[in-house]
Formats: sequence, structure tokens, C-alpha cells
Amino acid sequence: MTFAEAEKYIMEQLPMYERQGNAGYQGGLEKTLLLLEKFNNPHLQFPSIHIAGTNGKGSVSSMIASILQEAGYNVGLYTSPHLKTIRERIKINGQMIPAHWITNFTKKNLYLIEQIKPSFFEINTVMAFCYFAESDVDIAVIETGLGGRLDATNVIRPLVSIITSISFDHMKLLGNTLQQIATEKAGIIKPNVPCIIGEKNLETIPVFEQFAQKNNAPITFANDKFITQKFYQSLMPPKIQVELNDENKKIYKLTSPLVGKVQIENMKTVLCTIEILKSYKYKINYNHIKNGFSRIIENTGLFGRWSYIPNNVPIIMDIGHNVGAVNNLVEMLNNIEKERLHIVWGMMADKDVEGILKLLPSDAEYYFCSPHVPRALDSRILLEKAKKIHLNGKSYKSVRRALYEAKRCANRKDLIFVGGSAFVVAEAM
Repeated sequence: MTFAEAEKYIMEQLPMYERQGNAGYQGGLEKTLLLLEKFNNPHLQFPSIHIAGTNGKGSVSSMIASILQEAGYNVGLYTSPHLKTIRERIKINGQMIPAHWITNFTKKNLYLIEQIKPSFFEINTVMAFCYFAESDVDIAVIETGLGGRLDATNVIRPLVSIITSISFDHMKLLGNTLQQIATEKAGIIKPNVPCIIGEKNLETIPVFEQFAQKNNAPITFANDKFITQKFYQSLMPPKIQVELNDENKKIYKLTSPLVGKVQIENMKTVLCTIEILKSYKYKINYNHIKNGFSRIIENTGLFGRWSYIPNNVPIIMDIGHNVGAVNNLVEMLNNIEKERLHIVWGMMADKDVEGILKLLPSDAEYYFCSPHVPRALDSRILLEKAKKIHLNGKSYKSVRRALYEAKRCANRKDLIFVGGSAFVVAEAM
């Protein structure tokens, strides 16, 4: 078995939510726990941090991992989705899991996988835990896939649980209100384990406080711990400079290539996490923190969060695909000086298509496309829906063709934005 064969098997033979939608989702922890027991419970063999949330969890996960790497620790990082290869999901110190490791694991355990029939995400989660345990990581940063309560990652016993922001996404699985969605995310709050809430929202505060009280879990709202004194942002190339004060008037002067005001909330969440890790005797100083924020891309390989490509015509790519993320993206796009805005856009059919299209700039030229996954909305249907709210453009059968046309039509003073789905960004790379 080659790696290409192993990857194809894992992605095509096992139920995969990212490709199939609800049909590929297997809620519940039974299969994950059964598999982990077969491998001597590797998830209990290393310290961990658990992170859930609608938006921001990928950024927060990578920030924490980067800081811990700067502090000299051997750091596992498990995130999703991937863009080009499943190896991106499982990293140690920014290095992807070796292809031969996945090949050997799949080949050796093929009968077990066929017998238990886990989902794509469940088997990836088990592989991550096995790899981290085998590699003797000092700590692993674990991001949930979808929700929290029934997520395959919700078997670990973390040092700290983190919930970033709550927005409308995956409503058919998680609920139609922010309180219902928050309830699913709050399922990662564990007995006597500190929890940090990144966003203070009046609708979700009672949910988190109730879960924390029920579990005797100390709860911290990150926004209560830090005051933003200064904020400067450059969008091309992307960079933010932030000055924060904590409760003791300690000043943090930080820079990061991750942009948007939402990153202030993420930074505050990370700083609260670092304080808790220090209480567990992790040795992390100010320089580790400062360098961890500024070197996040070099340390972790994070891509797809306002990723800037300085071509003849500048291109920005972002995987944001729900109401909260798209609102932030449009705000930043509106703040860039440009002659014309060209947007290459594709979506999954199970998203709030009309609701998200209404958020997009009406003065842009659109290149609607369909990534090659079963969940993708046909670009012709997307175009018809867009026309009803007066968005102008054309439809294309592929992401590559749409991007080619955008580049052909744009001039040096224009801007091209690629987004709407991680699959669109993956095929545009």
C-alpha cells in the first residue's frame, strides 16, 4: 500500500463530513473509544489542551502551539480541515506526520478499521493520538472537528478547555440558536478542569456558566482579563500590532501576521491559557509569547486565514465560510484601497447560502465556482441565487478556471479575493 492509496482509502471509503455533509457525520464517542482501547488509550498518555468554537479555534490552536514551541516544548497539534493532504491535520513542532506513518498505520489496521467502521474524522483523531503518544510529545493542542459534546476529540482529559467564539454554522447538527450551539460546544467542559471563554456574548454566557458550575470548573472570560490599549493593522501585507494590559497593569506589546479585530479576542484567549499552563509549571516567558505570536506561520504552517499572495495582482485567500467569519472578511475587504474587487467564490450546498451572499460586497465582480466535492453547490445555482440580490458575475465549472478568469480580468490596482469554503482555497492554491 502506498501513501496515495492509504489517503484515498481514508478519504473515500470512510464517512467524511467535509465531503459528504450530514451523511458523513457520526456523532458519538463509542467508536473512537473502542479504537483507542485497541491501541492502549494513547489519548491518556500526554497532557493536552482542548479547543472548540465556531470561529477562531484554528488560529487559537496554532497560536498556543507556536508559543509552546518557542518555549522549547515538543508540541503536538491536531487541527482541521486540511487543504492539500490529510498530513496537515497532524503535526509535531510544525512538521506534518510522515506519509509512511499513515501508510503503515492504515495497512496494519485495515481489518480493524473495516470491522469498526469509524468515520474519517474518528480515524484521523485516533491516528493523531497514537502518533503523539508514540512521539512522546510534551503537550498536544487538540482542536475539535464539529461541535464538542459528541466530537471524537472529546475523550481527552485536558489541562484546560477553551471555547472561542459562537456563530451560526452546522445548524442541522448543532441547533438553530446561539444557545443551542453553545450547549454543544460547552460539552468539552470537564469536571474540575479550568475553562476559558474567548467571546463574551450575552446569549451564551449563561450556558457556559451553567456548564462550568455543574462541573466545578473554574471559568474565565478572556475579555474580562485584558484591556486593549492600542491596535494597528496592515492588511497587505497582513500584520497587526496590539498593546494589551492585564489586571495587574502588565503590558503586552504583540505583533501577528493574523489580521482582523477578532484576533484581539484570540490573543486574549491565548494569554489566559498561558497563565493556566504556567500554574501547571510550564516555563513560558514574555519572549516566548511575543515570538510565538509573531512566528505563528513559520512555526505551525497555518494557511488560509487572510493569506496574502503578492502577485502582479494581489490575491487574498481565506477559508471563512459562516456568517461571523464572512462579516469579518467583508469589513477588512472594505478597508483596502483598490480600483476593483474580484471575488472567486464557491460554497457548500448545506450552508446558509442566501444569508451569506447578502453579506458580500455588491460592487465586486464575482467568479462563482464549484469545488470538486459532493457537498459543493453547483456554481450555476450559486449564480442564480446571487443575481437575486444583485451580485454581478459569471459561473465556472472549476475553481482553477474561475481564478484564471479573475486574474485575466484584473489589473495591478485591483484585488482578487478567494473564499467561501476551505475546498475553494484548497483548489486555488
